[in-house]
Amino acid sequence: MLRKILGGGLALLVILWAVLFLGYLPSQLMKAEGPSFINTPDSVGLEFDDVSIPLTDEDLTLSAWWMPAEDAKATILFVHGANANKEDFYFGALDFYKAMVARNVNVLGVDLRNHGGSAKTESGNLAYGAEEYRDIIAALTLIETQSPDLPVYGIGVSMGGATLIEAASHDAPLNALILVDPLLDPASATLAGMQAITGLPAALLRPTVWSATTFFGLGETDPSLSEKIGRLSLPILLIQDIDDPVTQASFARAAASANDNISYVEMPAVAADHPVLIEAEGWGTHATAYRVYPEQVLAEIERVLP
Repeated sequence: MLRKILGGGLALLVILWAVLFLGYLPSQLMKAEGPSFINTPDSVGLEFDDVSIPLTDEDLTLSAWWMPAEDAKATILFVHGANANKEDFYFGALDFYKAMVARNVNVLGVDLRNHGGSAKTESGNLAYGAEEYRDIIAALTLIETQSPDLPVYGIGVSMGGATLIEAASHDAPLNALILVDPLLDPASATLAGMQAITGLPAALLRPTVWSATTFFGLGETDPSLSEKIGRLSLPILLIQDIDDPVTQASFARAAASANDNISYVEMPAVAADHPVLIEAEGWGTHATAYRVYPEQVLAEIERVLP
């Protein structure tokens, strides 16, 4: 009798584990949290216009900030990462916008679908660039009306980098890409992100990532993002935090080795007691290059700009 009770209890635990780790959690991994922004460009002394970008074919409207520069020589389209927004505190986007406008560069900061002030899709899911690239194409249409005939540079952080890679693969009219810790391998990045959030060991979380990949469409593109960046012919500046635990340097190095159009720069390691690293906790240096090394990042970007 006791053996039957124990066996039944074990079977129940297995079922509960499967429901949680192979069903519920994988489905939630795909959901965009999309927090609203807290501060706006005027908090750093920038004049800006709130603009809306329609995607009529999908019945969606995107929210964006247009920040014009005097005697502009180029325009930047800034694309945030997953579960961030056009304020992108993790990257330090508002200060970055100010630095770009001071260098005579217009900036359009856009909220991707399911993020910030932009509309939500029916599923509310992240597509890791596979759907969001259409937001880039729509944003570029707006840029053409605001600053015709100027070169346009896409700057993407983490999933924003993946989204720009997808857009460029679909012949979006971009003069160059600037990618900061770009998402090139969704499975490993998702695993690391789950570890950062939960503190659980990788061995316990790998089945969840497997389920998300197999049944819920995580990273479902053909070819893969790593292959797509390897095929791009436009100039690419890839800035990688060497110790980033989420979008790991090994994938960025492989991409740079596979494509001569990629100029690859690794940011130095960050001291464990650095305030940004302490604040980031399990996310480590992911997407923090500009906040930790602002002058170095700006110098690399200025070498790409006209």
